[in-house]
Amino acid sequence: MNIDEFYTLTNKIRASLPEEVKSAARITREADQVIGESREEAAKVIDQAKAEGAQIVEEAKAEAMRLIEESEITRMATAQAREIMSSAEAEARTTKAGADEYAHEVLSDLEGFVTRVMGTIQKGREKLDHKAEAARD
Repeated sequence: MNIDEFYTLTNKIRASLPEEVKSAARITREADQVIGESREEAAKVIDQAKAEGAQIVEEAKAEAMRLIEESEITRMATAQAREIMSSAEAEARTTKAGADEYAHEVLSDLEGFVTRVMGTIQKGREKLDHKAEAARD
């Protein structure tokens, strides 16, 4: 068999191939095209999902930082409130001690005054008692 016979035979075989085989080849090409387009679309969807995921992660990090800062502010405010309360309590103790000391001094002074008045009263009574005895005699 020579080359011309080979080509002739090949052309005859091609011509005698049923339409279904040609249709199958076309369908295969179309399927390959659809698969390629699907892969491109899938890649776009994956890229979009990755971008959205990254955005969600960034928003979550920002929210976490906000909560941490808010927690830190709360912690600092609580510490400051405790410090103010401690200072106020110390000042109240000091004021109370000062007030107690002042009251003690006032009462001591009053006691001294009352003692002097009682002495004066006692002396006055004694004078009256002497006058009364002298008048009876």
